[in-house]
Amino acid sequence: MSISNLRARGACMAGDNDISLTDVIPTALGAVIPSLAFARPDLARRLAMPSADAVVVILVDGLGLLPLQEHLGHARTLRSFRDGIEAAYSVVPSTTAAGITACGTGQLPGRTRMVGYSVFHGEQIFNLLAFTEGIDPAHWQQCPTYFEELRELGIQSATILPAKFAGSGLTTAALRGAHFVPATGWDERCDAAVTELKQGRKLVYLYWSDIDACGHSYGTDSTQWSDALEDFDAGLGRFLSRIPAGVRVVLTADHGMVNIDFSQILDVAQTPALRDGVRVVAGETRAVHVHCERGEDPERVQERWDNFLGERAWVVGPSELSELMGDGPGLAETGDFVAFSRGRGGIVDSRTQSAGAMSLTGVHGSLTQEEMLIPLIRLA
Repeated sequence: MSISNLRARGACMAGDNDISLTDVIPTALGAVIPSLAFARPDLARRLAMPSADAVVVILVDGLGLLPLQEHLGHARTLRSFRDGIEAAYSVVPSTTAAGITACGTGQLPGRTRMVGYSVFHGEQIFNLLAFTEGIDPAHWQQCPTYFEELRELGIQSATILPAKFAGSGLTTAALRGAHFVPATGWDERCDAAVTELKQGRKLVYLYWSDIDACGHSYGTDSTQWSDALEDFDAGLGRFLSRIPAGVRVVLTADHGMVNIDFSQILDVAQTPALRDGVRVVAGETRAVHVHCERGEDPERVQERWDNFLGERAWVVGPSELSELMGDGPGLAETGDFVAFSRGRGGIVDSRTQSAGAMSLTGVHGSLTQEEMLIPLIRLA
């Protein structure tokens, strides 16, 4: 299924003139060091970013553009930038491992091998946030990061994350090359960012995950989600009042989120049309990697899934996936085909997934506007 056919069926994907998650750091550095080979001063001008001494990139996990717009009443600071919110696009699949690595490298998931929450590899399913023993994330994801490229040029950068993420699989895959600064609470991370800027860092990457966690547990229409946004926004206002002169601040997200209707969830284990001929599924609820049994005809299984799911999903085969995810070694990790859910449904497999993994209220990974559209905002 080509990109044009997917768009015709309602899929939301970036066009040639749109800004994607892969462009965020080049855009930010376009105002700081426009001569860098990968910098995008043209996009910095599009965001009306004046030249700067340094830049902070704030990535808020799970802060999709649509729920943000719906909840701006809870975000006094961000509301003041309403007219400057640019609609940008996540990558496919629209999920954390893929998105943060795309942001950190400028490469699509097919190239980075960060192709979902989980993959079936070497006869095991493991997630691409933490990895698993015996698999080196630097070997798995071999594309150089922007932070590594800056380091080679003698340009200092820093990433600010909780201490537990030091040396983690995703940190190594997506953010290696920067000076790692451990900090936990939002104000503590903002304090650390100010310190790093004063020490001469040209790029500071500041990450926050509480909004995503509330979305997974309660959904984006919950009071818990709006409270999390409100708390983040209040701290953001305090941070913006303290940044040194000559520093720019850009905010974005890795993906959005869909609130699940559990009556629309399909369990592979309990659905013969999906189970027959399928060895295992990986990926995530909204972007399922389907691995067929040995000896099965993958095209026949894909056709059966497509016919059964109908308008509930976009079922995409390997020949089309490179258009969506970029060409590279990651395509070999996505199984025989991928089913991207539409509407508010999803696909799970109780043979291999825990009850907790199958009961998340907010999920993401697919091609809908709610999941693919992210904000890009110049805050200073």
